[in-house]
This record gives sequence, C-alpha cells and structure tokens, in this order.
Amino acid sequence: MINTVEFLLNCITLVIGICTWMMILMILMLIFYYLFHNRIKQEDKMTIIHGINMYILLLIFTTISVSFNIQTMLGDLNEQNFNSFSCILAGYFVIVSINSLYYVFFNQALFRLCRIVYSTYEWIQLSWIHIILSPIEIILICILYSPAFVWHDIVYLTKEYYCFIDYTNLRLSLWVSFNTYGIPLCLLMLVYLRITIFIRQQSNNLTWLTKKRQQQDLIVIRRIFIIVSLLIIIGLPTIILMIRFYITGKLHPLFYRILWFSVTLSMMILTITIIILTPQLKKIVFKYFRHNRVIPINRTLPNQNQNQQRYITTIL
Repeated sequence: MINTVEFLLNCITLVIGICTWMMILMILMLIFYYLFHNRIKQEDKMTIIHGINMYILLLIFTTISVSFNIQTMLGDLNEQNFNSFSCILAGYFVIVSINSLYYVFFNQALFRLCRIVYSTYEWIQLSWIHIILSPIEIILICILYSPAFVWHDIVYLTKEYYCFIDYTNLRLSLWVSFNTYGIPLCLLMLVYLRITIFIRQQSNNLTWLTKKRQQQDLIVIRRIFIIVSLLIIIGLPTIILMIRFYITGKLHPLFYRILWFSVTLSMMILTITIIILTPQLKKIVFKYFRHNRVIPINRTLPNQNQNQQRYITTIL
C-alpha cells in the first residue's frame, strides 16, 4: 500500500528536480553560446570556467537524483526492482559529484589566493593549471571513495528502490560527511584567513587599483562562504534526523525522502544563487533575456504622433 505522505514528498522532489535540471541545461547552453560568440577578458575567463564546472557537476547530480526519484515513484506504484551493478555505480557517482561540487568552491577561493598572495608567481596563475585542477580532483575523489566498493557499503535500498548509502552504516556515513563537508570547509576557511591576514599586513603604498582588486577578490570569497553556509543550513533537517538515529537507534521512515527533498531544493537554490552572486554569469544570462524582451508598441506612438503633427503643420 502506498504511503500518501511518502509519495507526495517524492512527487514534490521530482518536480523540483526536473525544474532544476531544465534551468541548469538552459544556463549551460547560454554560457557556451556566449563563449563561442564573444571575446572574454582573461580575468573573467576563469570565473566563467569555474561556473561551467559547477553547472556540469550540478547537471550530473540532478540527472541521477531525478532518476532516483523516478525509480522510487515506479517502485511505490509497481514495486519494480532496479537492483543492478549500474544502480550501484549511480549511487557511487552521485556521492562523487556532490563532493566534487564543494571542491569547485575551493578552486575558486584558491584562484583568488594565487592572485592576491602569490601574485609574483605568474606560473600558478596560468589558466590551464586551474582548468585541469577539477578533473584531477574528481579522479582523486573517485579513488577516495573506492573503499565503498570493497566494503560493499553502497547498497540497494529496498524501500526506496535505488542504490545509495545506508545511513545506518556509521562508518560510511561519517566517511562521506567528513570528506564532503569537513575537508572542503576547512580548506575554504584556511584560504579565507590567509587572504585576510595578508591584506591587513599590506602597506599603504599599494596602488588604488591593486587595493580595489584585492577587496573584490575578498568579496568573492565571502560570497562563496554565503553559498556553502546556505547549503549546510538547508541540509539541517537531514543532519537532525541522523543525530536522532544515532541517539534512538531508529531511522525515521521519511529519512531518505526528506534527504532528497532538502538536497534537491539546495541544488535549485544553488543554481539561482550562483547566477545572482557571480557578475560575469549574471551578465551572460540577463543579456539573453534583454535581447529577447519585447518592446511595447505604445512607446513609439508619441514620436509617431509628433512626426505626423509636424508633417501636417508643414503642409498647412
């Protein structure tokens, strides 16, 4: 028998996931179109590349999460079994993608650190170094989570109809939480502190342009902290349910449904927030909508009436 609350929560999550997936795809298409048809400043290029990396990872994650929700819905309706090796791979890569997403935030902060603190070392500011950083991190993250295959900790959840972490397994849940949230947040904090201390130690002999550039980079890192903090706040319901499980020993029946609802909502908010807080990406997206905005006809009428009146006056 279908649980109404579970099914309704799954439907809401699926709708949010599909809308988010469509938004991400549209944004990526606009960015790539802009890249192929416009010249971009070197200082803006890396920001756009980091944005592309974020949205590609978001697209991968959202695609898998939507497929999970579809499987859950079909399982609730028809009790279909989706257990297979590809199911386990999907559960594995959804963890890798969300972890890689947090490291993209770190990459942005690292790029600002190189520009401010290590500006005399030109080689670490080369674009290709920061471009290949994300693929290298993804490979390392895949290796980092490879023990999950050895431990067989990614399992088929019979009540949810997809493969994912069994949160009753304390070992893997702590391992994933530490690597996904703990390490990237610590690295971000260290970068932010290093830049803040460096700017305060700078002499007053710096040019106004250099000071302005440093302050702009510091603002960008603060925005990164705002985004990451927002994601953590939205994930609080899941964290509370996990703490409840560790205390009582009983996993809430809606745990995984609430987990995917909060995560999917986070991805939608993140998709919009990145655009709003990144001027380069905001310019690309809003430029498209400005070009496709329909100009009201009545705006041209006063000029037309004035021209007609002038013409009539001239004839008279």
